[in-house]
Amino acid sequence: MSKRHFEPPATSQTGPGRSRRMSARQDNVRAAAAWVLERTLASMAPADSFLDSALPRFDDRDQGLLRELVMGTLRWLRRLDHVITAASSRSFEQIEEVLRSPLRIATYQLLFLDRVPAHAAVHEAVEQAHQLTHRGGASFVNGVLRRIARAPRPEDWPVNEPDPVRRLAIEKSHPDFLVARWLDRFGTARTLDLLDANNQPKPMHLLAFRDRGGRELLAEALIDEGMEVEPASLSPLGLIVRRGNPLASAAFQRGDFYVQDEASQAAALIPPPGRKETVLDAAAAPGGKSFSLLAWEPTVRVTMGDVAVARAVRVRDNQRRLRRALPLAVADAGALPFRGPFDRVVLDLPCTGTGTLRRHPEIKWRISEGEIGRLSRQALRLLEGAAPLVAPGGRLVAITCSLEREENEDVLARFLATHPELSLLPLERLLESPVAAGITGPGAWRILTGGDHDGFTVHVLAKA
Repeated sequence: MSKRHFEPPATSQTGPGRSRRMSARQDNVRAAAAWVLERTLASMAPADSFLDSALPRFDDRDQGLLRELVMGTLRWLRRLDHVITAASSRSFEQIEEVLRSPLRIATYQLLFLDRVPAHAAVHEAVEQAHQLTHRGGASFVNGVLRRIARAPRPEDWPVNEPDPVRRLAIEKSHPDFLVARWLDRFGTARTLDLLDANNQPKPMHLLAFRDRGGRELLAEALIDEGMEVEPASLSPLGLIVRRGNPLASAAFQRGDFYVQDEASQAAALIPPPGRKETVLDAAAAPGGKSFSLLAWEPTVRVTMGDVAVARAVRVRDNQRRLRRALPLAVADAGALPFRGPFDRVVLDLPCTGTGTLRRHPEIKWRISEGEIGRLSRQALRLLEGAAPLVAPGGRLVAITCSLEREENEDVLARFLATHPELSLLPLERLLESPVAAGITGPGAWRILTGGDHDGFTVHVLAKA
């Protein structure tokens, strides 16, 4: 396992005293990363919510490093804890709590990044320890990190665990129960690919709109502004960003694209919509499913709803930037106020999000078997509420970013047992390559996390 060279985005800020300000900010990036990490793990809230409050304090270059430190540490958290435990000769629980995040951030730098000299990573963590605790704590941090710096590769710290599932879970930094269930369901080779994919950074994906020139015109505009992009393989309207920041582009200001994973784009188009199709996006926030349908077929007539006011506000903000004025209601998908019927009702079911662990690595450390069961019960309630709004001959499309059977196949089986008017719709003649490769059975489609994309599951039901 080789170290990855971190390439932060170039910054346009210049001027007198620039080098001195950069040095001061660089010293603080690691403290900010430890702060974000500590609060993310303590609250089990999305890391992005804390990153969003910390990032504006830094310039573009340091923002890239801050995000890399936080997200990389969250991805490799369990492996890092194993190394820290081995280097300290004590259990991780015995380490003073305020020292854990600085130790994790510094250990991630030592094992996985080669941009920062080892002595700088150690020094900064020791300085943080001096501010957080007593002299003995700082001395402890210094000793642990110096031992790790002398053996700065993950393979220098082997996992001597007799149980093969637990050993693999530590090596690949995942919970035991997830690794066990994926091995049982997907087999060894696919599980290894899935675990490795979850530990890789994810590039930004963009959704282009056909009525604004499609992805070819969007790519030209972004390349003209110095960015590097390439066509997505799954979505015919997707672009993958390899270099640059499209959010600072004129195309973004014009509303020419929406940021959305290419697998999410593909999932929303199963099957592709027809002209003037009426669509209810019953759990719409932040809007990606509706925007994907409109991007493919501009004549579709979409109505959007979401249960939370704050999420509805986010949908409205996205509509405004994209210049897509769509009906939007604050409504519970389990008790929708619409009369209908609709040709298509799209329902983003509540789930654990195990298909998005590379983008939201903190999910690994809060997920549980009990949560899977609880969310599955919520999903069934939403399906019950949405079903009456599907027109005869129409479709009910259930989408999750989960790979778990309990949140997908099992929920649909329980739902169909009491709804004989709905049945799984064969997809073979409705999908083209490469998306068609994801068909797993009648009315069922799945893609596992891999390549550059997240993992998604889709079920399509037809109403008699």
